[in-house]
Amino acid sequence: GMMWQWVGLFAAALAALSPQEERQAIGAVRRPMCEAIVDEMHIEIAKHTLRKDGEDDVWETVPAICLAIVQNYTLVRTAPPSHGWLLDKRAVRLDDLEPGDTSPADFEHLLLLKKACEHYTEEWQHELSGAMYTRTAAGLSANKIASDLCDDVAPPVRPKRKARASGGGGGG
Repeated sequence: GMMWQWVGLFAAALAALSPQEERQAIGAVRRPMCEAIVDEMHIEIAKHTLRKDGEDDVWETVPAICLAIVQNYTLVRTAPPSHGWLLDKRAVRLDDLEPGDTSPADFEHLLLLKKACEHYTEEWQHELSGAMYTRTAAGLSANKIASDLCDDVAPPVRPKRKARASGGGGGG
């Protein structure tokens, strides 16, 4: 509804990030995004008792979950010199903000947040739907599921040593 009209207004006014900065942002929130997605899916599955129709319902929830992420989280750029990125839980859902209570910061990086979420839901759809289906059925909490699943798909990043330029290195 309203939300996307606002997004249009603000997106026009926002400074665009370079593709490199976007990739950096998406990479930086890999772990917190995993936890957030698990959290939101856990809520959806509980709310709609999606399990009763089997894993297909859960599978279909995965892409849709990005709407909940955009509603409930913000992507925040940390101050220089670090220029890192954080995923912050909003105090108030985006749609529940009164127009008078919004600031441009509420809409900053909104499209990038959506892009980051879609990037990971696509990458993890198989793991997410399987884990969410079996583990919510087993009565596990969102925290427990997140710590298991996210350790698997988004292991905590260890600080890198200054690496010499070498061709190798897996993943991407």
